Amino acid sequence: MRFALSYILARLREPSTHAGLAALAVLAGLDHDKAVSLVEFIGSAAGLAAVLLPEVPLK
Repeated sequence: MRFALSYILARLREPSTHAGLAALAVLAGLDHDKAVSLVEFIGSAAGLAAVLLPEVPLK
């Protein structure tokens, strides 16, 4: 479970993921400004989670 969470958080911190999420949000009908705000919020939440969660060594 921790590995999956670490993987997801790592992907959420990548700029290409931010761009992809923004594109999906615009395609879903959000205007550009709201899409950018949503992606910035998701990126910030991923960064906060990375700070708060302990490091788990890979096995």
